Amino acid sequence: MTGYEKIAVLLTELGSEASEKILSILKLSPAEMNKISKNILSLGAYNPRNLFHVQRETAVLEEVKRFGELRGIYREVAPKNGGFLMVDDKIEALKNEIPKTPEDVANVLRGWLDK
Repeated sequence: MTGYEKIAVLLTELGSEASEKILSILKLSPAEMNKISKNILSLGAYNPRNLFHVQRETAVLEEVKRFGELRGIYREVAPKNGGFLMVDDKIEALKNEIPKTPEDVANVLRGWLDK
């Protein structure tokens, strides 16, 4: 996946409020914003029964998770109903932590753009 594709997946997962904070910190050029917008549109509707969609989402969330764990800005939460930590639980953990640290997430995205 390209950096722009990863950014599109992550921003759609986080929702508009967190995404706006992160994008304002990045101060992207109009060309970069255009590429991100095009990638978001190309994602189409998310289908949790589509293996490709789930794998793509999981790959991006795992990369952000590893970055966050290394820098102490992310920690996993206990599963709501016990048992195994599922993708939905990881998404919720990210949504809970990222709005508190938009600068750190912006650094992840900047790294993806610089690759």
